[in-house]
This record gives sequence, structure tokens and C-alpha cells, in this order.
Amino acid sequence: MNDRSDSLDLPEKSDTDLLKTRQFIQDDIVGLLLADRRSENTRRAYAADLNDFFRFAFRVLPTPEGVRRFLSLTAAEMTALLFRYKAHLMERGLAEATVNRRLAAIKSLVRFARRLGLTDVVLEGRIVGERVRPYRDTTGVDGVTARELVSSIDTTTLVGKRDTVLMLLLLENALRRAEIVALRVGDYDAVSGTLSITGKGRGTQKECIRLSARLQEALRTYLEASGHGGSDSAPLLISLSNCRRGQALTADGVYKIVRTRAKACGIGKPVSPHRLRHTAITLALDLSKGDIRRVQRLSRHARLETLQVYDDNRQDLQGEISDMLSRYLSDEASSKSV
Repeated sequence: MNDRSDSLDLPEKSDTDLLKTRQFIQDDIVGLLLADRRSENTRRAYAADLNDFFRFAFRVLPTPEGVRRFLSLTAAEMTALLFRYKAHLMERGLAEATVNRRLAAIKSLVRFARRLGLTDVVLEGRIVGERVRPYRDTTGVDGVTARELVSSIDTTTLVGKRDTVLMLLLLENALRRAEIVALRVGDYDAVSGTLSITGKGRGTQKECIRLSARLQEALRTYLEASGHGGSDSAPLLISLSNCRRGQALTADGVYKIVRTRAKACGIGKPVSPHRLRHTAITLALDLSKGDIRRVQRLSRHARLETLQVYDDNRQDLQGEISDMLSRYLSDEASSKSV
């Protein structure tokens, strides 16, 4: 049997072609890195973080020349530069999570360049990020206020019908803003009463969630009134403003609707879509008597430890222990040693 490779007529690349390919990669490595990211939000964040770093390091945006200059540094030079950049970020008073994200963007650039053969530097282990405790503040609104946010909406108008669907997606299903604005009409299956969502960190893979009978009815009346329910590719929630009518509701639009509805209910503290997600998760823990595993199906957190923070905050365990100590220390009868 002949070797399969002998029967293939593969064109050989000349040295000139290889040089052109390498030049193209060098000239657009940042563009290639961003294209390798699935999420538009991730691409936007990486671009902003890399812009900030190159402004600090070379006083310019990440031009091809600037990127080549950075990648030509030795491991020691890169590490020293990143230590200076990290100190600069902390002097600016940026949050630990922001510092870590910007360092991660640079490490990703170097790692990507190494895969392409443009550098041999390995930054992992050379510079570490700041320790961050996730979800320290998981507060939302209380259950009574959550009910009022939904019941106060005038559902006789198209805006009210849409906003009811939005509020129920946030409060009954704990969806994130990005998940909501990515929804299309075809993601809703009226027969099974389910919705396919693109979860955080899942790329293009969708997961199916079941909607309550109340939300199914709200969706039916909204799509019937809006008239766009027959197009599977149409955005599920649309803008109803004069300038963007019929276009997909944006993340900023979702934020403004939530803020406006909260203000109308007389809620004094700032309320955001993520605060309502916190509300849904905390209420679910209350109603399920702290059943973290069941609530994880709602929140879709990858780690149970994240939900443990919600549960601890909900129960105010630290406050209970502090009160216990206070009662002991203020009780003369208990002044005996324990």
C-alpha cells in the first residue's frame, strides 16, 4: 500500500510565504487573541485591559510595533515590567478583581504568543494576582419589595408586558443581564415551557431551564402583543424606544429598566439586575431552608462555595455569634470562666 502522503499533491510554502504569514501573525496578534475568545464581553474587556497596559508600558495602544517590542523582552524584563504595572494599578486604587483581570489579559497575550512561536517566555508562577473573596456583598431586596417590583407594573401596555417578562426572568430564574439580552424568540419552547440560555462561561453551548406557568403566560401575552413572536431569530426582549424600536434590548437597557422600576416603587438604595439575581438566590435559599444543591440548579454557579457565601450572609452567622459573645460579656452572672 502506498504511503497516503505520497498521493497528496500538497503545495510547498516558499520562505517568502512563511515570512509573510509570520509577519501577519505578528502584526495582528492582539486581533487573533481577541478572536479566540467566544464571549463579546470577554473580547471587549481584554481589549480595554491590553490598551491600558500598553499605554502604561509604551505610551501607545497595542500597535504591531509595540506588541513586537513587548514580546522581544526576556522573561526577567517582562516580569519586572508586570510588577511595575501591578504596583501602578494598586496605586490607582483599583479593586483587586480589576488588577487580577488586567494581569490575566497580559498573561493570556504572552501565552497565546508562545503558542504561535513568537516568544518562549512563561509568566505563570512569576507574578501572582491579589487574593479576592468573591461575592462579599450578596444583598438584594427583600421578598415583599421583590413582589412589589412585579405587581406594580401596568401589564395593559406593551412596555409593561415586556418589563414583567424581564422582572420574572431576573427574580424567578436568576438570569444574568448578558444571558437575557442574548435570548432569541426561538430559544423559547412554548410546548415544553422551557428556555434555552447561553450561560456564563459556556461559549455557544446552551442549557435548558423550565419556566413557571406565570412566566409562560407573561411571555405568551407579550409576544402576542409585540407581534414579533413568529421570527425565531428575533430578539426575545426588544427595545420599545423611538430610536431603537424592535432592536434587541441591550445590557444597558436592562439596567435602566430595573433602575426605573425600582425608583417607581420607592426603593431608596440602588437596584441593579445583578442585585435582583442576588435577591432570587437568597429567597430561594430561604424558601428551600438552605438547600444549597437545589438552589445551585437555579443559580448555575460552578462552585458550591459561592452559594455558601450567599447562605452565610443570609443567615448572618457572624452577627449571631457576635451577639452571643456580647450577651456573655455583658452578663455579670456569666463572669465565671467557661
